[in-house]
Amino acid sequence: MSRNTTSCLVPISTSSGLDLNAYLFLKQKTARREQKLQTLNKYIEKYSSGWKKRLELANLLYEKGEWSKAAVEYNQVIQSQPNLIEPRLKLGKILQLTNQQEEASLVYSQALQLAKKEATRKHLIGLIEYCKNNVQEAIAALKEAANLEPETVVHWMALGQIQMQEEYLVDALFSFRQILSLDDHNFMVLIYSYDILLGLGYLDEAETYLEKAREIAPQDIQTLKRVIDERYRKKLVLGSEGKETKKLITLLQKKAPKTPEINHLLARFYILRGEKKKGLTISQQLAAENPHNFYAKYYYSRCLFELKKYKQAAEVILETYKLSWEKNQHCNRSIYLALCQILPVAGKKELVKKIIPEMLKLFPNSWHLRTTARRIMVKYFQGQDLDITSLSLTQS
Repeated sequence: MSRNTTSCLVPISTSSGLDLNAYLFLKQKTARREQKLQTLNKYIEKYSSGWKKRLELANLLYEKGEWSKAAVEYNQVIQSQPNLIEPRLKLGKILQLTNQQEEASLVYSQALQLAKKEATRKHLIGLIEYCKNNVQEAIAALKEAANLEPETVVHWMALGQIQMQEEYLVDALFSFRQILSLDDHNFMVLIYSYDILLGLGYLDEAETYLEKAREIAPQDIQTLKRVIDERYRKKLVLGSEGKETKKLITLLQKKAPKTPEINHLLARFYILRGEKKKGLTISQQLAAENPHNFYAKYYYSRCLFELKKYKQAAEVILETYKLSWEKNQHCNRSIYLALCQILPVAGKKELVKKIIPEMLKLFPNSWHLRTTARRIMVKYFQGQDLDITSLSLTQS
């Protein structure tokens, strides 16, 4: 149940060669999962036609983050039991997470043909529309699914995650509160709700959600990250409080070593303490060791910017941006926001002017990016209108 839910970070190597990371919320501990995997592999070697055990194996591989292996097992289950919806849903999710939206849409469409219940059909339609980047249609369909089955958590979860991703934060908070009304110890939703409330500026209320999450999983990766960030906001990096913060970082590093986001927390710890050179070296080293992980470069650029090394920060964030496009990925919101913040200060205003139309095309619903673009145009270009068809940086 949700009281036992924990999270782990898994590395993803996409088909384009880009290295990413993703967080998964799991319902069993790592040691138990590994033991179960060994048992299932032995069983399937002996009884290869046992689809139920194969599905169980696929689900465990999915939780472990071995998605290419999981996809193979899901496909075998689908071949054996073509009327099952569950393996198609999991396979579709893997394809979505690895940025194969067209393939995911096809898998969901196949599942839709099998669905009998109207709520399930609406849910699948929502997933298909989201794969096609039809955000409003996706949200509308998932709302219908949730209204048809208001006590089914999976509908509210899918709806809330899309609303949060698309920055409909108040709507997402409503969806997650519907889940908490059914299960007030849902760890994943407590974490999501904390993030949303923090983004909306409700700091005290956000902390209450984080405290509830800490009660459930005090040493979980997601919990520890946010507790450390809270301590940074309160400048708890010196003396006995600093030792406690460092202890939490060390614990987090053991759970997810060499991870860009967690490495950045360590670098920031030293920067906030005034040990700027040490902090920057940590960030620089990880970026050098992970040339295909644009998050490693992204966090390095943030450290450079924080230390007012603007030209270097601009070079690194542009490398990050170009790497993502070279690998057939488009930048996420964080990278675009960093470009907008760093480039003008580094004397590259015209590059920002070129990149804004592209950014707004990719994320037309993002109020954060829209307000950032508007602020830049007022501050640096006297509020002149943007030509949305103008040359983007990737074309120059």
